[in-house]
Amino acid sequence: MIDKNDQLDQVAEKIEEIKSRKKKIDNTQKQKRGRQISIAMRISVELIVSSIIGAVLGWYIDKWLDTKPIFFIIFLILGIVSGIKTAITSSRQLYEDSDNN
Repeated sequence: MIDKNDQLDQVAEKIEEIKSRKKKIDNTQKQKRGRQISIAMRISVELIVSSIIGAVLGWYIDKWLDTKPIFFIIFLILGIVSGIKTAITSSRQLYEDSDNN
């Protein structure tokens, strides 16, 4: 005959095992979510910074050469295109990360 304490100990062990498995899964999900958020933040920052750098560079060239908006527009467009290209590359990384699980 099995003692009730032994049964309770077995149930407690199984509960602890299930809890530890769930905790591992939760930690994995949190790490994955954190990585996705960091990639999304990086995409937005790179897009904004590249546009600003292009605009500032074009503005300084216009000021130096005494041409008004032409280099500002050209470098702003180049900065935006560069930011979009980087965003596409980073979003592929985000897509591959979500595709793996």
